[in-house]
Amino acid sequence: MDNDPQIDEDECPICYTGLPLSKDGTKTAAEAHIASCIDSHMSNPGHQASDQKAYAKRAAELEHSQNEGNECPVCRTSLLTKEFDGNESARHAHIASCFERNDSSSKSQPQYAPPTYERPTNLRSEKLSKGMRDSKSFAVSSRSNGDTKGVVSTSTALSLQSQEDQEVGALRKWFSVLGGDSKTPMEKKQQIMAKADNLMSARWGPPGSQRREMVARYWAATRMFDHWMFLHGQHPRQFRKYLEKGYMEPIPTAMVTARTLAYLYPEGSYYETPAEKRLYYLLNNGMMPDGSRHASIRPLNINRDRYTIIRRGNQRNARQIPLDPKLLAKYMSPGDVFQSDKQIKSHNYSEQVPNTVYETRMKALHEFAEGILHGTDHLETMILLDVSGSMTWNPHSGIPGPDGITRYHDQPSNIRLVEHLVRRVMNHMLPRAQKEHPHQRGIDVVTFSSYGTYIGQLSTSNFNRDWQSKVRLGGGTQVMQGWQKVKATYFQHQNKDYGHGRFDPDFGWQATPGMPKLSLLVFLDGEATDMDEFELELLGETWAYVTIALVGMENCPHHHSHAIELERVARFNPHVGFFDVHGRVCERLIVQDILGSVYPVDPPVYEEICKPEYDIKPDELPAYSNY
Repeated sequence: MDNDPQIDEDECPICYTGLPLSKDGTKTAAEAHIASCIDSHMSNPGHQASDQKAYAKRAAELEHSQNEGNECPVCRTSLLTKEFDGNESARHAHIASCFERNDSSSKSQPQYAPPTYERPTNLRSEKLSKGMRDSKSFAVSSRSNGDTKGVVSTSTALSLQSQEDQEVGALRKWFSVLGGDSKTPMEKKQQIMAKADNLMSARWGPPGSQRREMVARYWAATRMFDHWMFLHGQHPRQFRKYLEKGYMEPIPTAMVTARTLAYLYPEGSYYETPAEKRLYYLLNNGMMPDGSRHASIRPLNINRDRYTIIRRGNQRNARQIPLDPKLLAKYMSPGDVFQSDKQIKSHNYSEQVPNTVYETRMKALHEFAEGILHGTDHLETMILLDVSGSMTWNPHSGIPGPDGITRYHDQPSNIRLVEHLVRRVMNHMLPRAQKEHPHQRGIDVVTFSSYGTYIGQLSTSNFNRDWQSKVRLGGGTQVMQGWQKVKATYFQHQNKDYGHGRFDPDFGWQATPGMPKLSLLVFLDGEATDMDEFELELLGETWAYVTIALVGMENCPHHHSHAIELERVARFNPHVGFFDVHGRVCERLIVQDILGSVYPVDPPVYEEICKPEYDIKPDELPAYSNY
């Protein structure tokens, strides 16, 4: 056939591969190869198709080789026509003119084409389109140089596509390693929740352990159970954050000893101390004692909110009213301390802001009383006294306030008033303690200043001698030091005598079922540097009922500011009762009010309070100048 490709004698006419040569120079091996190819071709129809492809490929290669030099390398015009047949000069002239036209057309085009700003849909389309443009430009340049192997552009595009697939695959692998798109939001939340659960188990032990039960009681006491469970289910990262900060558990004893929560933040900070920050988080996210929600509250800083503090103190001071003349006539006594003080000019009783006993406090005392009457609860009493240097300030010499103003007051010092009040309450507390413990000779008393001290039991029999010998005045005001001493003294007595309570190595003494409740009476002036920590501690204690008597100066906005803070504590904590005592007071009336909060069952009434043997003679106490 004239159109068949010319087959080389050194290759097989069937498979178009090189023929093997015999060692002796004969064509025996080549003939055997051709015969085997023919047999294979005839026996297997599948080889016919492959042979046709090979035949077409070979024909194209031979045709290309034959046409090499018979067409123009620029415009691909055949040079075998009559115009160029046998005329080499005409062929060279045609090729030269084609090159000139190609050069002139390329120079007339702009050297720089501005890029298009079409945003690719994704990385794959951007890379692939760039590869295709590169392959097309490469094909055009190949044709202009006389290269007719168009397969180069296709292989380039496929190579770029394969490279892009590898890059996208690598990105997907990295996203999978980093947790990018490999998990759904629900799976991520469940993973964080599982980590938080593991952290709780590592921190508090397995469910049912003593420490877990302690934490559960703390959640219930602070009324934060719903909030913590909400964070656990909806915001596990926040839950883990506050778990690690210790907001969900009682204050460790090591933090109290090191005063970690009383550390002062920089002056421009929103909160003064870490204790204040933690306290207001619990107050703003917990429930009220009656189960309701309240508006968010914020702390006031004397440096930032000085005028607000003074204004609200003056507003509370304006609510003062004179004492009821009928009550005053019944309860007044010549033994009231200001009556025997020669420096005090006025002999009129100071106006007072009416004390409020909140409904939730009354409900808590009623439940406590029901337990006592039915024998399921028992009551023990102690006294905590502030003996810091601020308690001894002489009001007639002037008392400087945090606002820099020195104020003068016509009244006795705070420590003189507290001494009178303590002696009066002893007349009523000791007989009630002796009903439970007939051999008890006094009431346990703890004092605090820069540190807490258990001074033993005070009684009315040797009160003056014991007060002078045991009470040491002066120092700073750290109420948490006194509170820790109260806890240690009370639990040690209960554990030694009755086996109640247990000691946790991290959180100190913890109450056990059946342990008597402590009714603690506190006298202080509100100047404690760790007052927020004390409020935070009381918020989580269910074994103690605390009655706070705040003593202070008459018509002083800073005293009323302290009173506002303690009123807030009493409003949020039904285990805390608050009474404001300032100026020239009717002592027997105050004693009846505060002991009504200390004793939910059998509080002293008028007939007992006003017994003549319980009154104080004006000349029994030391002179005012001793303080």
